[in-house]
Amino acid sequence: MKTSREIAERLRELERHESRLPDEAAVHEMRVAARRLRAALRILRLRSLDRGVKALQDALGVVRDLQLQTDWLRGRDASLAQARERELRKAERALAKALREWRARTLPALLDAAAHAGAPHRGRVKKVVRKRLRRLEERLDEARARPTARSLHRARISVKQVRYLVEVGGDLLPPQAARIAADLRPLQASLGQLHDTDVRIGLVERRPLLLREQREARERLSKIVAAQLSRWKKLKVASRARRRLR
Repeated sequence: MKTSREIAERLRELERHESRLPDEAAVHEMRVAARRLRAALRILRLRSLDRGVKALQDALGVVRDLQLQTDWLRGRDASLAQARERELRKAERALAKALREWRARTLPALLDAAAHAGAPHRGRVKKVVRKRLRRLEERLDEARARPTARSLHRARISVKQVRYLVEVGGDLLPPQAARIAADLRPLQASLGQLHDTDVRIGLVERRPLLLREQREARERLSKIVAAQLSRWKKLKVASRARRRLR
């Protein structure tokens, strides 16, 4: 992995989607690209630049969450949908401001850092991934023991962090590392669906029919996630992955 090439690749990935904002697919893909860029910065020891990338990712995340909420509410509750749409317009304006800050400050700093930083060391990459795997294991245990909305959301964040670190680490990691990324995808999807349901429950607290529908959906999803977490615990997926990276 060459630093300048890796940064350039991640920036191109971001730029591919910027011209189509605020299209829903573009917002989603650009947010994922920002996560991958942050993973690369961690591996490349450029974490001082993380704040600017995170600011863009957060602005994209607010827009994306409101898009999902608005889409779901349309045809179910007109007044709530309209309220979410007003919030979405505000979030899109905030995203436009974040993009101006990105172009003026963060992007030039990233390009400068890419031109001067050295290549990452294989041992450093393995160490970073091991650390995140340890945190993932802790958060999955916490979510399994006490499956609250907060603990499950924290587990979901760790799942994404590990997945993108492994994907970005690429050939600096042993071939077995790719398996952990594949194992993480279904867990990330289930945790994401559960998180979306928790958000919807908060939106429709005063709508009895919709509230009951979402609580039933949450019960079904909770069983799926519980089974996945039990599998991870039984097979010691995270701890075995850490051992392979020593």
